Parts: sequence; structure tokens; C-alpha cells
Amino acid sequence: MSSSEVDHLDSEGIKEHHGEIIYDANGFIKKIYRKDSQLNRRIVDSYVGMWKEDKEDFSNKDDNIQKRRENAQTMTNAFYDIVTDFYEYGWGESFHFARGYKGDTFEQSIKRHEQYLAVKLGLNENQRALDVGCGVGGPLREIVRLSGAHITGLNNNGYQVERCKAYAKKLGLEDKSEYIKGDFTTMPRELYGKFDSAYAIEATVHSPKLEMVYGEVFRALKPGGLFATYEWVTTPNFDENNPEHKRIIHGIEEGNSIPSLSSYKQAIDAAKRVGFELIEHEDMAILSECHVPWYMTLKGGFSFNGFRMTRIGRWTTHKFVYLLECLHIAAPGSTEVACFLNKTADALVEGGETGIFTPMFFMLLRKPTTA
Repeated sequence: MSSSEVDHLDSEGIKEHHGEIIYDANGFIKKIYRKDSQLNRRIVDSYVGMWKEDKEDFSNKDDNIQKRRENAQTMTNAFYDIVTDFYEYGWGESFHFARGYKGDTFEQSIKRHEQYLAVKLGLNENQRALDVGCGVGGPLREIVRLSGAHITGLNNNGYQVERCKAYAKKLGLEDKSEYIKGDFTTMPRELYGKFDSAYAIEATVHSPKLEMVYGEVFRALKPGGLFATYEWVTTPNFDENNPEHKRIIHGIEEGNSIPSLSSYKQAIDAAKRVGFELIEHEDMAILSECHVPWYMTLKGGFSFNGFRMTRIGRWTTHKFVYLLECLHIAAPGSTEVACFLNKTADALVEGGETGIFTPMFFMLLRKPTTA
């Protein structure tokens, strides 16, 4: 199997790597035990190798960024093949951050963040919506339950698509959802003009350039259709000449398969460039007195429900996975994945504390009725 085939697994390749797809969000040990040892090692090496030229230099040189853009889909496929089980174990079914309110549980914040999009889009049971980069479908299922809309999830990672289907079947949501394996920068033509609305939750950051995915969403919408998105971007506080800022942003990019982060302005300009009308925008990470920082989930101390996401919880998981790999229970490369995810979490916290990064720059966009 070639390196390109490793990163674009077909149904048989998915089964070879991950074993039978199981509906069990808490079956972490079972999932990492079932993985093919040699294939898992090769996929981990494939992803890590794409960043080796940047190990000693955090300046994000143009040639390295261009290489990541050219290999964005391969890179992101490899990334999600190795991190999905860790994300489900530590984060649940929804792989995103959320604006938190004092007194909220983590789960309440996550669900409200998803429901906010449904409200902004005015979704109802008579509409069809597109989830752009749907992960394992946690937000999609929440929005279906709230709105009654039929939602199509688009995802280029075959393993996550199979996880989506397993959840939908188990939870009785097959009639209100469907899942398509596809690249959101080159969507299947049968999706063009099909949807009343679309949304993306911290997903389009994997695109080589935002215009590429925004242009395809524009084509997928009916005239007058709405698109709501939460974007990972740098804020006006980011100083590209500050070495510490560069180090933090590079850590976020490497740990999340991001070719290069855009800024507030670049995200808005990209949306307008492909034809969208900007209705509203807001950095939802900016706090008022009733809010708590979005990164506290990663930084916070012990809590029973959120322990796995905290520093000590992540450290414990890392050591546990190391033990499992030594005992040949976890597939080779699992410890390395746990390690770089820990480093990524620390970079995200630094990005939040310095105010140079936000994972929730909200934009509500409209395709003109005349388009």
C-alpha cells in the first residue's frame, strides 16, 4: 500500500486499519486495540513527516505553507485517521469549542453553540441543510433533533463517515440525515443548488485556502441560502513579527492539520470574494462578565465530567496509552499521537490567553437571490 493510499483509505482499507466500526463512544481501549499495527504506524509517520521541516523553525516560511496547502487533503485525512478515537474519548461526539457561561456544564455549552447555528439559519422540518466537514456527526444530530431539518454531512475522512452512519443507525436518525464522503473544496456536482442552508463548525480551517471551500458552499446553496460558520482565525492581537506569537500559532497549526491560519479580515474577504453577502460577524471568544474563557476546558483543574480534557487528565491518558502500547494492546504510534495532542492543547491555551487566536469567529452569510 503506497503512502497516498494510506491517506485515502477505501472501505476495505478503513476496516483493515480500524477494524469493525462500533457504536461505542466510550470504547476507547477497544478501538485502539483493534487497529492494524503496521498501518497505524505508517499513518502516524505520514502525518508527522509533513511537519518535520518546521521542527526547528516556527516562522512558517512560504514554501512550507505552500507544501501543506498542496497536500492539505492527504494531511487532514491522515490526521483524523489517528486522532478521531482520542477526540471521542476526551471530547465526546462534537469536536469543537464553545462560548461558555458561568454555571454551564461543558455539555450545555457545546449544545448551545450548535443550537445557535440552527436558530441563526432559521432551520425547520421543511428544509435541507449541509454540514460542511461534519466530523463524527455530533453537531449534526443535535441540530436535527432541535430543528427537524434534513441534514447532509460532508466529510472526506472515511473512518469518520462510517462513525456517523453507526451513530445514525443506533439513534434512529437515518431518515433525517445522510453522510457523503467527499472533499469540501471539490464537492460532488449533484450537491450544487440543493440546500436551503449550510453551516461549518471549526472545519473549513483545513482547506488550503478559505475561498476554495467557501466557493463550493456557495454553489451548493439555493439562491438566497444562508451559510453560518465558526472559524479558527488569528485576531488583530497577533503580531507576525513576534517569535512567541509565531511559535504558538505554528503549534496550533501542526497539532490540528491546518495549512495556515487566516485572520478575521482574510476570512471576511474570502467569503465576499466568492459572492457571499456578509450579514453579521462576531468573535464569540470575546468575553463579558457572564462568560468563561473557551480554553478553560483544556486548562482547568479536576472536574469529574471534564477530567479527561484537563492537563492532568491528558497527562494521565498519555501515560495510560504508553502502558497499553508497551503491552502491545494499543497500536504502535498511539503514544506519539497522545503526546502531540497534549502539546496542541497547550498551544491552544496559550493562543487563548494571549488573545492572538480564536476558534469561534462567527459569520452569517447569504447567497444573493439573483445568483
